[in-house]
Amino acid sequence: MAVDNLQPGISTDDLVADKGGEAIVLDIGAGPHLTVPGGTMMLTADFVRAGPDLIIEGQDGSEIIVRDYYTVDDPPALMTSGGAQMPADLVHKLAGSMAPGQYAQAAPGEEPQPIGTVQTITGSVTVVRADGTEVTLSAGAPVFQGDVIETGSGASVGVVFVDTTTFSLGEDGRMVMDELVFDPESGEGNSSFSVVQGVFSFVSGQIAKSGSDAMSVRTPVATIGIRGTRVAGQAQAEGEVNTITLLPNDDGTVGELSVSNDAGTIVLNVANQTTQVLSFSQPPAPPVIMPAAQIQALYGSATAALPPQPATPPQIQATQEGDQQAGEGEGEGEGEGEGEAAAEGAPEGDLEGGSESSSEGGSEVAPFSLNDAVTRIFYDMIDTVIEWVSGSASP
Repeated sequence: MAVDNLQPGISTDDLVADKGGEAIVLDIGAGPHLTVPGGTMMLTADFVRAGPDLIIEGQDGSEIIVRDYYTVDDPPALMTSGGAQMPADLVHKLAGSMAPGQYAQAAPGEEPQPIGTVQTITGSVTVVRADGTEVTLSAGAPVFQGDVIETGSGASVGVVFVDTTTFSLGEDGRMVMDELVFDPESGEGNSSFSVVQGVFSFVSGQIAKSGSDAMSVRTPVATIGIRGTRVAGQAQAEGEVNTITLLPNDDGTVGELSVSNDAGTIVLNVANQTTQVLSFSQPPAPPVIMPAAQIQALYGSATAALPPQPATPPQIQATQEGDQQAGEGEGEGEGEGEGEAAAEGAPEGDLEGGSESSSEGGSEVAPFSLNDAVTRIFYDMIDTVIEWVSGSASP
């Protein structure tokens, strides 16, 4: 981060003095929104918690201090004058932890579990973990809930999540892994991602199939509700058009998505249908069909980085492979054991147990056999015939 974590007990006045008296100070107020000056500065700024206050530092070195932002249970959403919005939960994730590396102190078994894996990567891509540590990503690296991923100039990254959702982010982008909870057995869960800036693309996985509101993607001007589909979009600064396009799936089918904000909602359900949004307070524009060439020109960097979608969630695939290997081992063991037991337990020459057997303690009758019954009937018939013939021959 560009701003160092400051002493928790430092006052706002001391913060301003520390910055040479040039920082802008805002009071938190009582409304649901707080307008932050500086135009697009907030969307590319670094956020840092300093005790009860929030510091927003722009790329040009300008700074804004929001006084007592962390002293209320429900802080206001931050908004630009042009209508871009950052909800309080997103601000908290961007600001990170006051104690970097706190996961290192977690007890065994309490470490966070990955929600996805980096599959494709080009250029410089970094992630700030929920505990405040910063890591340079590489292919195969895990992704966790609360991660803030940032791509540099000419960079891109593609992630495969545990529910088979695939997500990519183009150059100069920033996105937050808000939440992903998934039960691989039932296929149900919830997922939410925030794209603060940049070109992105994704193919929804198992979670989106479990409910119309199970998966969502937020941008500064709208929220995308996913209903099992392929999407591309571009989150830009205020005053510039934010674009969202519904793409056809690989098999030619087309899903559905909703684009919503404070001013209204529209639904896209035709291939290449596109809407544009300027502000969170202005409704999404009526949809139009975007030509394929324009789609490639606008979203090509993100769609090229989008990983192939797995057919089965990784946990299910691992479980199935494990069960298959265990089943093969058990089948071989059981077959050999049963064969040996049968050979050892049956008397030689009579595996059906149809004859009498003797032991030191006396004799015992073997279990009833159908062959024995037929044999007895046959000899009874012979005896009867012999007696009849003998009687007929007598004087």
